[in-house]
Amino acid sequence: MLPSRIPLVFLLLMCLILVPVHASLNKIAAGAPVFIGERNLDISLGLNGHSVIAWWPAGADRSSDPSTTVAIAGNATSFYLDPAIFTGYTGTWYTHDAKPDIPVFVVYQPQINLSIWDVDTNTDITGQSVPMSANITYRIDTNLYMALNYSARPKYNPSDDFFTVTLASPTGMNIPQIFTGNVGDPTTQIIPFASAPIITSSPYIWKNGPAWDRNAKSTDGSRVYPTGTYTFAVTQDLNGMSSSYRGDAATGTVISGNKTVTFIADTFTSSPTMLPSLTTPVETAAATAGTTTPSQQLTTQPTATVIPEKTTFSPVSAGIPLIGLGIAALAIAMRRKY
Repeated sequence: MLPSRIPLVFLLLMCLILVPVHASLNKIAAGAPVFIGERNLDISLGLNGHSVIAWWPAGADRSSDPSTTVAIAGNATSFYLDPAIFTGYTGTWYTHDAKPDIPVFVVYQPQINLSIWDVDTNTDITGQSVPMSANITYRIDTNLYMALNYSARPKYNPSDDFFTVTLASPTGMNIPQIFTGNVGDPTTQIIPFASAPIITSSPYIWKNGPAWDRNAKSTDGSRVYPTGTYTFAVTQDLNGMSSSYRGDAATGTVISGNKTVTFIADTFTSSPTMLPSLTTPVETAAATAGTTTPSQQLTTQPTATVIPEKTTFSPVSAGIPLIGLGIAALAIAMRRKY
């Protein structure tokens, strides 16, 4: 029987090795940030044996009575930051059943927001329309990054991600990866979509977003990514916090809500049609040679047609022909006489 169990044991060991440990963010260091709605927290390090915690407004005299107190009642290793109790009481909480007052933790209201970011213009384009070729990414602003810190959570493991980001196509299909170019092109990379980001500072920006080529073509020439509205969303579930907020209270605390961007086809401006050149051959030759001739200084004018003027003659006086006839007759008479 033992040999038949060996494969099963080996499989269990491989699962333990490959599956990351996720239950390490509930151990809280003394005075560390915590968030309203977290469940099953181990706050024993901050309590240091005390059983009552108290809150004063920032800057208040802590020698006076606190504004509110909470009894731990033996649940120091499974404490719940109930929104019904802690909402409105953000800031430092101290031990209060014995002096001196010691900071137990610092309470924050969880905040999370996702926006769609234009990298080229460094602007928020959530809900807007942009060309398919625009360089975009997603951006997350949150204060929950403070939980991913060894000094705040001593058992923090780098694999302890509690953020989930989704990207859906215009048809509602999940997009698990992005192409950086046409399918089949040897230079094209296929990059997994950053669906489980480790956010250790804010804002967090998806670094591979600008590499997403939405004009990429499939091997048959069709578009990999159609034009239309794409939807991003982020959720977080730090120590079961998602079950602490419902309805409108969930937006901005454990979910961002759907954030959209509409991609439209790129428009290309064609060069204006050039009219035929009116330059003379001399001008063209000079321009080709890179020199300037005097004819290039002048505006070419159409050649005018010259019409010759009509010649006119003055009429001859009627007496002139008679005189001429008389002279001719006299000349003839004299020739006969001699």
